Amino acid sequence: MRKSVSIFALVLMVSLNLSAQHLLVDQSKKMLSGLTMTVETYDKAFNKLKPALTNDDTRNRAETWALANRIKVEQYDKYMDNRRVGKKIDIKAMGHTLIDAYDYSLVALKLDTIHVLDKKGQPIIDKKTKRPQVKTKYSKEVVNRLVLHHDDYRLAGSELYNVKDWDGAYLAWDYYCKMAARTDDPRWIKPDSLVAEARYYQGIAAWQKGDTIDAVRLFSVARHSGYNRKEAYDYALVCLSDMGNDAEVVKLAWEAFVKFGTSDPQYIRILINDYITREDYSGANSLIDDAMEANPDDDELLNLKGLVMESYYDIYEAFPYYQRCIELNDSNASGLFNVGRFFYNKAQETRQNSHLYGRKLADLVNPIYREALPYLEKSYTINPNNKDLINALRDIYYKLGEADKLQAIESAQ
Repeated sequence: MRKSVSIFALVLMVSLNLSAQHLLVDQSKKMLSGLTMTVETYDKAFNKLKPALTNDDTRNRAETWALANRIKVEQYDKYMDNRRVGKKIDIKAMGHTLIDAYDYSLVALKLDTIHVLDKKGQPIIDKKTKRPQVKTKYSKEVVNRLVLHHDDYRLAGSELYNVKDWDGAYLAWDYYCKMAARTDDPRWIKPDSLVAEARYYQGIAAWQKGDTIDAVRLFSVARHSGYNRKEAYDYALVCLSDMGNDAEVVKLAWEAFVKFGTSDPQYIRILINDYITREDYSGANSLIDDAMEANPDDDELLNLKGLVMESYYDIYEAFPYYQRCIELNDSNASGLFNVGRFFYNKAQETRQNSHLYGRKLADLVNPIYREALPYLEKSYTINPNNKDLINALRDIYYKLGEADKLQAIESAQ
């Protein structure tokens, strides 16, 4: 008799626990019927429901998750109501209500999809759709809530981005695009331009949170979906460069160059540098000449033209281009270095070819070294990491007897 009582007590305890969890769902639902719901009372309703999301019985019921979805969507609406009347709102919290609503909807829809079976326990196939027949109870209301708030996910992405919540912005834009990709309801359909733009901004968020690989993928998705603005190429080039993926940088630069031509010289510079790296000076020269027809006063192109001419001929052929480069931009570090290097090399050649010694040789070459100094020193202030430049300055300071400057540059290394 005692054993029977114990079993009865155990069954009663389990029944009471299940009743308690179902009661939480009912109580949360009842709380939503209040006429004066606020952001805070929605929080209370959700906190009342929260244990049911993890309880073994209620967490496997579509109703539980559909209710969680409803609470979060209605809470978002309350945030928006508050904003409309001028109340201060928590942008991050508001955005995450929508993100949570989507997450809960996925669970609800999955649990609410029940396959209709025949007498043998096999799925019944719908004659029109050729798909298994399913029956649902909560899916329609869950989908309706998402459809009505579809555009809000795009807005939430922007607002979360503005408060530097990169992860939240990434998810909001991702959910917007995933909903737009659904084909089960024509109401999901959005213009391709909006979806492509959302993927681009999602790529920006991925880049901001340090995931450059994913950012490159999303920029590519955006471009191939119709977002053809320059920034979709430019940010991708930055990411690829940070990753050290030179081959993909060149490939994308060609794609951008074909589309935008010489309107932005950065693309052609990448391509020219690639030619130079591969020692294809003829190809580089041809491309530079094409670019310079449209941009004759581009200092970077002039500097690159000088490098090609120097590689193809010598530095004397290149010097007029280096000189013109710094005339147009006296802060071009590479151009300044190349002009200074011209005079430094000239001094070195003069030393090697002269039959003079001692003071007479110094009087001959030191003025040439001094001619190189202003260009090299200014280039050094802009780019102090150029090792060839540092070595040239060391040598000049030593030969000119400028011990203080030599000591300063040595101490900086």
